[in-house]
Amino acid sequence: MMYIDKSLDRIIKAEQLHYSGLIDQLYERIDSKITDPKSVQLFDFFINPFLDIIINGSPSEIIKFSKEINLIANEKFIDDIKSVFQYKGWFDQKKKTLYDAYDLAKNLDIPVCTYCNRMYTKTVFDEEGEKITRPTFDHWFAKDDHPLLALSFYNLIPSCNICNSSVKGKKELSLGEHFHPYIDLGKEINKQIVFSYYNKKLKSFGFNVRTPKDSKAEKTVKFFKLKEIYETHEDEISDLLRLKDVYSDKYLQMLRKNILKGTSISDKEIYRLAFGTHIDDAQFDRRPLSKMKKDILNELGILKYFKNEF
Repeated sequence: MMYIDKSLDRIIKAEQLHYSGLIDQLYERIDSKITDPKSVQLFDFFINPFLDIIINGSPSEIIKFSKEINLIANEKFIDDIKSVFQYKGWFDQKKKTLYDAYDLAKNLDIPVCTYCNRMYTKTVFDEEGEKITRPTFDHWFAKDDHPLLALSFYNLIPSCNICNSSVKGKKELSLGEHFHPYIDLGKEINKQIVFSYYNKKLKSFGFNVRTPKDSKAEKTVKFFKLKEIYETHEDEISDLLRLKDVYSDKYLQMLRKNILKGTSISDKEIYRLAFGTHIDDAQFDRRPLSKMKKDILNELGILKYFKNEF
């Protein structure tokens, strides 16, 4: 899993635009869909004053609020909530002018799956602005159990279809048991989840994913089946081993100290060009497999030829 740094300018702006893009639409939906006098009264008391929290509240705030509403809500109230805070068939549709899931994906600009860091999930528009493709948005707190959170910013995690539908589906996550990409710091996630490799047999390799025992890291890795999914990428280990032979100690030293000396090419760029991924943890979301490759390259002793700051 990757950390989404909510202090980045683009994430701050995406959160602001999510609120401004939804608030008027939600009030309009409430006015048009909630017409029964008792339902109007319930929304006026329990929902409308708290739209700020519902849209942009922190993960702990929104789950607390949702649980409180679920405790007092009858079936009719829940149905009304679902009709207003409708993700499928409304927010996930390609709208021409109104704010929707494509706008959120574009504003977040996270081109690789947050959960597995394996697959591109880029948002694509054509020359006329037609919406082509985007990441799926996983509801970290399942929208079936928490319909009030179907459109909440911190409950919409950009992800690939495999992680969202095939692996996670409707299974429950817990803030106390699993990493949440917006609130668990990247340095902790990257420190506690470490990829390594082993030889199965001659020229055949497997992955290990090391985590502290009984930790959020271990439970998150098991939940998203990361070891099993990464086992399909054993060819990446073979490629990294070949690159280790190509980029020998002497070659890397010569490249850095002689051939590229005095040029504007940084160690980060050398790494990216050589291995096809980013070395900075903060840029793992820019290219697939960046976290795994860095861990394996570190295990192979390659990273010592780059600056200590990396």
